[in-house]
Amino acid sequence: MATGIIAAVALPLLAMLADATTSQGSARDRGSAAHIARDVNETLFPVPTGDFEMRVGDLPAISIPMPRAGETVRYLAFGADARLLGEVDADSWNRGARSDAAAFHLVRLRLSAVEGGTADLGGLLDLELTVTQPAAAALSSRSQDVFRSRIASQPASP
Repeated sequence: MATGIIAAVALPLLAMLADATTSQGSARDRGSAAHIARDVNETLFPVPTGDFEMRVGDLPAISIPMPRAGETVRYLAFGADARLLGEVDADSWNRGARSDAAAFHLVRLRLSAVEGGTADLGGLLDLELTVTQPAAAALSSRSQDVFRSRIASQPASP
């Protein structure tokens, strides 16, 4: 009878611990997503052509054209340590980056003119970063965090 009581108490306790581990993992992923969004935002620089570049460490610069009609979208892969690994294609974003074992987070960077504004004249741009994980999963199976901000564009030099 004592083992029945222990089992009745222990099983719900074990279930609560398993759920706490899941929540902790989710909190860790959210912290990494916020770290990635901050790093992307801090490494996005305007260039004299009016476009932008992302310069991270010793990796080649990633060109992000000004959204002259609609939007500009780039897809990026980050490791579990939130370090940029490089660009990926739209197929990897949608289906998962299964071929890159180091990728843990996939990021969609979307740059668009603020509604009612024009990017060509040096105004504000909407920057939307969608950070998802795990990278190997299809888009519908990944958790995601969306970060939005505005950045100033500058007109292209003549």
